[in-house]
Amino acid sequence: MDTERTLELAREFAEALHAVDGREEGAIERMVARFAPEARLTNAALKLAHEERTGSVGARAFWEQYQSSFREAHTEFFELTSSERAAGLFWTTHGTDATGEPLSYDGVTLLVLDQQGLITLFRGYYDTRELTKRVSR
Repeated sequence: MDTERTLELAREFAEALHAVDGREEGAIERMVARFAPEARLTNAALKLAHEERTGSVGARAFWEQYQSSFREAHTEFFELTSSERAAGLFWTTHGTDATGEPLSYDGVTLLVLDQQGLITLFRGYYDTRELTKRVSR
């Protein structure tokens, strides 16, 4: 795959995340469909617990957990980068947590793709301490 196709897939991932953030009908299923059957997913919180999610079942659980962590979320992607097999997405998420408290945190998502353009590895990096800070109203 070339870098332009990888970048296009990264943009499509960002759009899929916006749909998950917006709780659009079918958004989680559309997101799960972006992952290869053998996909591995992890982020900073899962890493702390020495866990990762795998496959379609794991991807669904990951995105359902993500969605349930927020009452409202909007992710702004401010930089996308790509190579032949991987993409990096730099972002800031604003919103409210599950209790309704405001939050804002920054991170990076790394995607590794197979030849069909499906995600085989998803890693989300962010400072978990930012999720416990309250944003001034």
